[in-house]
Amino acid sequence: MAASAATPDAVTPDGGRYYGTLKDGKLHGKGRLEWDNGAFYEGGFANGLMSGRGHLRFANGEYQGDFRDGLMWGVGELRYDNGRKYRGDFQRSEMQGKGRLETPEGDVYEGGFSKDEFTGPGSYTRKDGSRYDGEFRNWIFHGHGRYSDGHGTVYEGNFVNGQLEGPGKATSAGGTYEGDFKNGIFHGQGVLKLPNGDLYKGGFADGMYSGPGMLTYAKPKPDGRKEMSGVWRYGTLPNDDERAKTRANVETALYSQRQLLDKALSSLQQREPGRINLYLLAVAGDGSQEVFRREVEFVQRQFAQRFRTAGHTVALVNSRNSVTSAPMATVSSIREALTAIAARMDREQDILFLFLTSHGSHDHEFSLHQNGMQLQGLSAPALATLLKESGIRWKVVVVSACYSGGFIEPVQDGRTLIITAARQDRRSFGCADENEFTYFGRAFFKESLPKAASFDDAFRQAEVLVADWERNEARDPQSAAKSGKPGDDERSFPQISTTSAMDAQLKRWWGQLDK
Repeated sequence: MAASAATPDAVTPDGGRYYGTLKDGKLHGKGRLEWDNGAFYEGGFANGLMSGRGHLRFANGEYQGDFRDGLMWGVGELRYDNGRKYRGDFQRSEMQGKGRLETPEGDVYEGGFSKDEFTGPGSYTRKDGSRYDGEFRNWIFHGHGRYSDGHGTVYEGNFVNGQLEGPGKATSAGGTYEGDFKNGIFHGQGVLKLPNGDLYKGGFADGMYSGPGMLTYAKPKPDGRKEMSGVWRYGTLPNDDERAKTRANVETALYSQRQLLDKALSSLQQREPGRINLYLLAVAGDGSQEVFRREVEFVQRQFAQRFRTAGHTVALVNSRNSVTSAPMATVSSIREALTAIAARMDREQDILFLFLTSHGSHDHEFSLHQNGMQLQGLSAPALATLLKESGIRWKVVVVSACYSGGFIEPVQDGRTLIITAARQDRRSFGCADENEFTYFGRAFFKESLPKAASFDDAFRQAEVLVADWERNEARDPQSAAKSGKPGDDERSFPQISTTSAMDAQLKRWWGQLDK
């Protein structure tokens, strides 16, 4: 209905001009209401309020459908200028009941809505082909459901806050897993059947074989073996030679570690006067996989060449190959190393670079493990305490481990740059025994730092590289079980936390490197 006269039949308190029928001085029947900002309503009125079928145009969208008591109420379609649209049930101008919502990105939610939230049974389809059917709570997968990633991998079971939790099933071209999940990852007891017919039954942790388990081969190996059984750790099962070496290493460590640690700490040199000095403490935490030792050794060489840390470095390494040559990484040795470094440096001026690389846990504990030895892990609060006790003012702390973002809040004291390989609720990747680097270690230290103008700059470059590598890495149960590779919907999301004071101190140090 177009405006039929220049003079409105009524003017509303908010300045709206009404053209249409009135009853007892109120807007009633068919009419059109216009505002100076271009908004309008055309349709039915009752007792002065929008009622019945109508068309409302507002600043960034429009609604066509049922009204009641001046509100969107009934069935209608709500469209926004950015492409977002909803068609379905409304109550009190909120999405309420059954409906279909399409986002500008091409995602589609279809099912139940409650007070503008997607809640209850429904489906979610993304433009990339991934789809979830099941229960939702406030837009998040929550309850029993089935998720397909669009590349052939299907997850079925109970979802909690968007992640598969408890008993469930995962199927893909890489095999079929049935068993326990934690945060969407194989964790607990399960059975994994691989495409070649091999079958693993036993424990899993963070997506990898872990604990007692048996791998049964579909076809016997050339040496006649039909199965492998024992206690697995991070996807590998130590062989007899490795177990014998482990036992020998334990005895060697008992007699040699005090001497090795004393030697490493006594080799620390006094600071170079007249400039800000950088001291490096590098820790390879888990000795069951050599990738952590390799990263520490690379960082030692890199920092000595570029940042003049020769004589200002302590490396603590858990490895099956270094028991006779390097001090082990334990909570006690880390404490002693920090104390020794603090004694050599100017604690108010110099900078400590602490690099920690290992496995990490959901409760934010950095793994310290030497083959054959049970060592206490390093929790985030414990690390914060050790750093505070050292009295070192300026610190760069890099934690490369799963869930390492949980170290940020306890450690951040206003004079620390903290970089972590993953968000507090995410895994990091690449921690396989045969690898030279973890994903983050490679991205930050090998690829980005050599050409960076600051640690922050190196992080920004590494963040992009890690995201690219993770997007390109296809998820399948076999590779996840063996090496913890990322899935299509798994991203580590590296984190950084700093302060203006720390940035200023690092800028002063960085500016003197070429002098």
